Amino acid sequence: MAKNIYIILIIILIPLIGICQESNLKIGQRYEPVYSQYWVNGLAINPAYTGSRECFSNTILYRNQWMGFDGAPITQTLSSHAPFKDEKNAVGIFLFHEEIGVTDYYDIYGNYAFRFQFGNGRLSLGLKAGATIFQGNYTSIIADPEQLNNDLLLSDNESGVFPNFGVGVYYYNEKYYLGISVPQFLSYEIKNSQKKMSVIPDNYDFLVTGGYLLNLANNVKLKPSFLLRYRLDNTFQLDIGGNIIVYDAIWVGGSYRYNNELAFILEYQATNQIRAGVAYDLAAGDLAGKHNGSMEVILRYDFKYKVRAVNPRYF
Repeated sequence: MAKNIYIILIIILIPLIGICQESNLKIGQRYEPVYSQYWVNGLAINPAYTGSRECFSNTILYRNQWMGFDGAPITQTLSSHAPFKDEKNAVGIFLFHEEIGVTDYYDIYGNYAFRFQFGNGRLSLGLKAGATIFQGNYTSIIADPEQLNNDLLLSDNESGVFPNFGVGVYYYNEKYYLGISVPQFLSYEIKNSQKKMSVIPDNYDFLVTGGYLLNLANNVKLKPSFLLRYRLDNTFQLDIGGNIIVYDAIWVGGSYRYNNELAFILEYQATNQIRAGVAYDLAAGDLAGKHNGSMEVILRYDFKYKVRAVNPRYF
């Protein structure tokens, strides 16, 4: 049973990463990964988030997608960012690794944001630049030729380094935030070991995110939020949900993902510097019972120091 599932997954994943006859490989067109706690892992969504914590902020994340399904995505991220003393400029770094079946993606990106006061909040313009390192270990695929089309069987491994860049805009104050970004502009294709770069707007991921803070009662707050992923070919995914915040320490929430997934989230703000969270995604609809859900764990540590700028504590 497990072998059959793995074979099915190979059939699904190979077209998604652009493998076809003559060993064509397309990089830089994958959808941006799913994060249930995207408001904590902001640098993974938008380079303009750089510096918005108004301190030296560090976040690590681990996500196991579709647990129990052989070859399903496993993702790790590490981000660090901080504003300069002039409060107008901020820099950061974002590291990413995702393993999907026999393929590995490694992203290394530097981030820069120019920030200025706008109304009662701060507007940030962000830029990211770096590269994706791709490794495809196709020779490790072992399958029965009678069960797979021979055109899908690859005898060679593929690897390469693919530069890219992205931009974003982020506005925030003490009550709400709103951002939009395009994380990657360039697409790549390898054909017979030759790399070709292209710009294909239909492959851009437009990420739009926002949230609002409401006071419900003494020491109880509500923070609804959303994340929209959209492509010009009219494919999209929408996460919408919220958190109830008790005594500025315990965050209990959930969200609904348009492709019939429910996320349950628990976060704990242990101190002004330390925050930890866990999320469990449960499939509904047609995917219910097909896997054991998805688990995401996140930890953030802020090195606090005194600044004069607005400090968006909840975003």
